[in-house]
Amino acid sequence: MTIVYAGTMATGVSRPYQPGHAESEAMTMANSEKRPTAPGAQLRLCVPPDPRLGGYVRQEVLAFAETQGIADDEVIDFVSAIGEALANAIEHACTSEPIEISAWLLGEDRLFASVRDRGVGFAPTERTVSRTLPDAYAERGRGLPIMRRCSDIFSVRSAPGQGTRVTLGRYVHRSTGALAHHSAG
Repeated sequence: MTIVYAGTMATGVSRPYQPGHAESEAMTMANSEKRPTAPGAQLRLCVPPDPRLGGYVRQEVLAFAETQGIADDEVIDFVSAIGEALANAIEHACTSEPIEISAWLLGEDRLFASVRDRGVGFAPTERTVSRTLPDAYAERGRGLPIMRRCSDIFSVRSAPGQGTRVTLGRYVHRSTGALAHHSAG
């Protein structure tokens, strides 16, 4: 198993994933990698379906947004939605295949992320597209409505036996310094 970080300005890097070492692995990678900052930059992660890696993924997406001149307070809910999509993939995909997480900017004001698994998939139902949260006492069923509420753009593509892809988008404001840096590059 590997954790992969790649971007348009960085060389793809693979490190062996060692169970029980997710925190130190995340810190090592976060401190040693040069993050992409050019127009068209993207973050790509490929992680095993291990819930201990949720914090690592959220941290990497926040760091990527920061390198693009986007403040944490603009994307914290969005990053929570990405974490929820990852948690759903880990729990419901029923596979040991890695989960792919990507983040990228479209234009100057839209941050997108995708979480894709190669698991069992599902046939979308009315509940899948509902914006309504379940009853307050319900134990399950909040994931997709939370993702939808924490993003401006939301889609789920899935089919039995085909895996699932959740795509999320958020309108953002970038700092003036970051915009000037990207325009000059």
